[in-house]
Amino acid sequence: MAAKDDEVSLLVVEDDAMVRDWLRLALEESRFRVVGIAHTAAEAIDLIERRRPGLLLVDQRLPDLRGTELVRELRRQSLQVPVVLMTANAEEGFNEAARDAGAQGTVLKTGKAEELLSSLGTVTAGRASFDARHPKRAPGRAALSPREREVLGLVAGGATNRDIAEKLSIGDETVKTLLSRTFAKLGVRRRAEAVSEAHRRGLL
Repeated sequence: MAAKDDEVSLLVVEDDAMVRDWLRLALEESRFRVVGIAHTAAEAIDLIERRRPGLLLVDQRLPDLRGTELVRELRRQSLQVPVVLMTANAEEGFNEAARDAGAQGTVLKTGKAEELLSSLGTVTAGRASFDARHPKRAPGRAALSPREREVLGLVAGGATNRDIAEKLSIGDETVKTLLSRTFAKLGVRRRAEAVSEAHRRGLL
């Protein structure tokens, strides 16, 4: 069958079979042509390089990576394909986390097919489309800086303050300052709480 003039190649990254079936039905008569389906972030990166899709539709909770982290990895590799991230439920601060990662839109899996198609169309046209049903990040919960995110990632890996200082070639007091700022932005008091909250927001 000949391609439509306005056809857009789409790669779906989703590990839930029921959601994939719903997406197939929603996209069946649309201008979005599914050129591949990945179940994990690793599969997605491989398919992106081979299929070169014009748009990605990515689940936030993949077996191997958060969707936001997949987007960050793509941007690190200079792959600038537009991305729309999906979640099952509305999450506080998710739009900000998605935007910070480099995504162009968000949608809810529980929404209507028309909402999905509208979001994909808006992003394809070069505009952002972030679902307003995700509550905004609470006041005072600013985005983490790259260095704060790096420190938090090391904390999540079990590193002590001394380990972090040595790995990043910074002083112990600097590590304490970075952690203190990170805790304040996440609205937590302890390291374990910080890691848990960061995972909830898709920051790790």
